[in-house]
Amino acid sequence: MRFLAGIAPEALTSLAALNQAFWAWVEGEYHRAPHRGLDGECPQDRWAERSGEVRTAPSGLGELFLFEQKRKVHKDRTVSLDGVMYEVGADLVGETVLLRYDPQRKGKPVQVWRDGKFLQEAKVVDAYANCFVRRDRKDSALGRPSEPTAGLTLSNFKREGE
Repeated sequence: MRFLAGIAPEALTSLAALNQAFWAWVEGEYHRAPHRGLDGECPQDRWAERSGEVRTAPSGLGELFLFEQKRKVHKDRTVSLDGVMYEVGADLVGETVLLRYDPQRKGKPVQVWRDGKFLQEAKVVDAYANCFVRRDRKDSALGRPSEPTAGLTLSNFKREGE
């Protein structure tokens, strides 16, 4: 309120001019005036006195702020998170895993954890490539097609029940 009371009308011509006037006031007056909350010290003196206690943030700090969700891995090696399908290793089919992710980076790889251990990064499913993966119905094993898919025709496939 002290800044607004002392502002000159010409400082209100633009946002840039207002910002410049504000920072000049903060550096020139506010940081140099005694404050009751600082036992009569001014912020500039308090900072100079204690700035040696300031430490830089440890590396990996962002890891502490990741969101977590438990998901069960489907038979096709996928998990769904916020409407996005991710692909994980075949050894995790049927397992419940913990997904750690940044909600601001939707569609980016997510971390897969189980029993407190990081396993891998799950990537968004490539739906086109995934449709060509052959699946053995008996044991749900996944594999690559044994022959190129370019020569496939509808006559190559049997209808359900034939």
